[in-house]
Amino acid sequence: MKNKVILIIGGTGALGKTLTRRYYEDNKIIILSRDEHKHVHMKREFPMLTYDIGDVKDKDSLLQALNEYKPNIVINTAALKHVPICESNPYESVKTNIIGHKNLIDCITVCNHQIDTLMFISTDKACSPINVYGQCKAISERLYVDFANKQKDIKVCLCRYGNVLESTGSVIPFFKQLLNNGATSLPITHKDMTRFLLTLDEAVNLIEWSYSHPESHGNIVIPKIKALKITDIAKSLGKAYGRNISLEYVGVRPGEKLHEAMISETESFRTKDHGQYYMITDNILGDIGWQFSSDKSLMKPEETDKFLYKTKVI
Repeated sequence: MKNKVILIIGGTGALGKTLTRRYYEDNKIIILSRDEHKHVHMKREFPMLTYDIGDVKDKDSLLQALNEYKPNIVINTAALKHVPICESNPYESVKTNIIGHKNLIDCITVCNHQIDTLMFISTDKACSPINVYGQCKAISERLYVDFANKQKDIKVCLCRYGNVLESTGSVIPFFKQLLNNGATSLPITHKDMTRFLLTLDEAVNLIEWSYSHPESHGNIVIPKIKALKITDIAKSLGKAYGRNISLEYVGVRPGEKLHEAMISETESFRTKDHGQYYMITDNILGDIGWQFSSDKSLMKPEETDKFLYKTKVI
């Protein structure tokens, strides 16, 4: 992406900051976010950006930003993403994670400027969803696919991936906080739980590939990444802190799966292999079903150690 005006919605989050670091030197970046506190902190690091307070639940703020800044590229990273919070606040999840996306699509349809590319950031929890967050994201994926099918002038990209390393509220910073406070025991929901994990740079690489690839319009792009066992993460962190920690099994939380999938068996029939990435299309491409799931793509414990050191988690 070069010489573009890029509007990043929810841009004060970890992904928004990483996108900014990647693209701000060659593009004009506008950050739209409802979090005043994060605006202040991000502006200290990136004073050259344009910042707007706004919310995907408010059509007026979206339309004003689109008409005022006339972006070429819109990247929507806004979400209520914590599974237990969405479980206990389902309507708030619907308002942000479904209606918010419909608001953006509606505003792009009527704004007075032609946008080149619209990008939606989804989640593995949208695959065979069992929780509110995943169900909302699955519906939003269909909103963007439907919008893409009606478009000739706007490229619509959808990126689906797993948990991002050390993102706000995720398991690794939680474990590190406990260990920094002297903990010798870490809480684990279930001994077999696994998750797909990728770095923020890997997430941005996926977005960039989707943006550049000629076949990505209206299709869901997925990275080929390995998964980690949560118990292996806890043990690796314990070793890094020089402690022989114990694990306390506390039970699976509402809405949680033991294992996540990025491609379901049903979706696999419509999935095309693109080397480093998969692409889910609307066309039947094969007749042998398979599943891209975290329990089938696991790192070994020694690989987990190397991965966490390589990514500077420890």
